[in-house]
Amino acid sequence: MQIGSLEDLKPTDERAVIINVGTKLFSTLALLSTLRYARMPVLVIDCESKDGSAEHFRELLKTHDFDLLSAPLRTHGSTLDWLFTNIPAKKVLLVDSDLEILTEDILLRMREYIDHESTFGSGFINGPCWLGDQVGLLEHNAYYQERPWMPLTMLKVSVIREALRAGRSFNVRMIYNDFSPSHSISKLIAHLRVNVPWFKANAFSWLDPFKRSFYGLKPSIVCCDTGAEIYQYLKYERQYLFVGLPEQFHSRYVTHFFGVTRAALKSEERHGSGAVLSESRARAQQRLRDAYGMSDVL
Repeated sequence: MQIGSLEDLKPTDERAVIINVGTKLFSTLALLSTLRYARMPVLVIDCESKDGSAEHFRELLKTHDFDLLSAPLRTHGSTLDWLFTNIPAKKVLLVDSDLEILTEDILLRMREYIDHESTFGSGFINGPCWLGDQVGLLEHNAYYQERPWMPLTMLKVSVIREALRAGRSFNVRMIYNDFSPSHSISKLIAHLRVNVPWFKANAFSWLDPFKRSFYGLKPSIVCCDTGAEIYQYLKYERQYLFVGLPEQFHSRYVTHFFGVTRAALKSEERHGSGAVLSESRARAQQRLRDAYGMSDVL
């Protein structure tokens, strides 16, 4: 049903949440696959979409059992901070709006471990790994922090709230590490590494004594993507467990149309990615027709 706030939800043991931002086609596929395989209440949160999503999902409420909530458009991390602070559920299954669940097998695995008293989450583990040219730096200068694979993960609400109360956040954060005693100096060096060719071409290994060690390595920058700060705090400071497969195996269980929401937000289709998005839309439309008997989602 349509609800006005998270407080309107009935308290549940489990709830799946899909956050939609202008991708009603893909979000519909995410919703229908979650309803089919997750076997738990589902909440769709629409964040100021401009593509008719709100009207579309209100129409779907007539034939499908889920809850629908409108919310302000924030950063993904801020939306998750708000969600876990307020949702009346013991466990939340996050399902990306550009993901289709293909089998209940991965959900059975998540449920097998999530209720252990030491576990704060389950799913897939993303990273750690070198980023290299993805952030404009030399290989072995930028490192990607270990985190849950956020497109599909189950998290225990009470433990996530513990991290939020400790000042941690789902938001993205960069750790500048060239001169760890000073954030501002490290950030300046990182700026030079990215924007000045001479700095970019040199490793400056003499800075290594001033760097913090991450996984036995000393990168110049550590990228804490969405959820990484929460994960790091709970796993390495509080000694909770996250039970997960390496994210490289996710395609056995789900289809992830990577980058669809980002493209919608940044209008990247007008800047060279139209062919990729068109191909993804065609695949999603075919899945909606073949697997769910739905052919009228634009």
